Amino acid sequence: MCYWLARRCAEDNNKVLLIDLDLSGSGQGNHTADWETNGSGEIDAIIHKTTQLDILPPPKNQETTMALRQPQTLLKTIQRWQQTYHYIIFDAGTISAANWRNLPAANICHASDAAILCIAAAKTTESEVLTSIDRLKQGGVNLLGSIVNDQHNPSLACEILRILNTRASFLPKKIKMCLIHYLNQNSMLQGKYQ
Repeated sequence: MCYWLARRCAEDNNKVLLIDLDLSGSGQGNHTADWETNGSGEIDAIIHKTTQLDILPPPKNQETTMALRQPQTLLKTIQRWQQTYHYIIFDAGTISAANWRNLPAANICHASDAAILCIAAAKTTESEVLTSIDRLKQGGVNLLGSIVNDQHNPSLACEILRILNTRASFLPKKIKMCLIHYLNQNSMLQGKYQ
């Protein structure tokens, strides 16, 4: 979702920096790089995706991670990035997972202008969503809204097809083939809403 948002912002001829600070998850899928909050090593670490979009991978050394945990250091680093980029987007990882490896997502959101909460469909519980929203509100975060990520959630057509193939052996083959064709052609049941 962060990469999609960064690509969209870069389409309007804006310089965008996507910073991968999801240290305990897969993040943007890039290997860690040796960079520091003062800018040292950053030029070599940055991945240029397009002329307008750069990605900064997770920091390799623990000292940089520890420095980013300090609110003043994080703010100074953001101000330095703002001199070069129009938009700075953080992939902050899971807000509900507090562990020693991850930077607190609430701290990153607090240092930012706004935050968007991404919810994993069929995985994130209602109580986790409400707890995350409360945590962000308590931190004074400007929450723009939320996005439900249903990438790994099967469409209604997929579920009906699965049941047709596993439990509908009693149907005549011609009717079954007509149903399968209809399900494959129906954009709404496929989850294509545009």
